[in-house]
Amino acid sequence: MLANLCVESYLRDLIENGFEVIVVSDAVGAPNRPELGDDLAATTTNFGFIANDVITTAEAVRRLPE
Repeated sequence: MLANLCVESYLRDLIENGFEVIVVSDAVGAPNRPELGDDLAATTTNFGFIANDVITTAEAVRRLPE
């Protein structure tokens, strides 16, 4: 199972169960397989259709309470 597939699977399950979900896009890895194209770019695009928000680690840290 690839990290990006696992994250999307959990993301869908959490959304279906009423959670608001934010994905930290640069904290998700995917294999570098040129024959498949840019797997991670496609995955983060999909996250944008499912998640409540897709942000970077820097943005996640910025949003943490003091």
